[in-house]
Amino acid sequence: MGHSADRLAAAFAVSRAEQDEYALRSHCLAQQAQEKGYLSDIIPIQVPGVAKTIVKDNGIRVASPEQLAKLKPAFVKPHGTVTAANSSFLVS
Repeated sequence: MGHSADRLAAAFAVSRAEQDEYALRSHCLAQQAQEKGYLSDIIPIQVPGVAKTIVKDNGIRVASPEQLAKLKPAFVKPHGTVTAANSSFLVS
């Protein structure tokens, strides 16, 4: 999926800066929604061997534009635009 995202970004001229800006906005809005209790469909989960109960979405990561700009392309190197911060995280 990451390679496809890079190809589509290139085909539709979506810049790295635009992707980072969108990602930052998305994470900020998700954090606000979480703080306001709008993400109530998340139920607490106890992972065996882990002391802490998971009670919220741990994929929300608010960063600064400068932090996002430091990240290297994740899929198409060295000129890709999709990074760990402006794409969905990988899961199994």
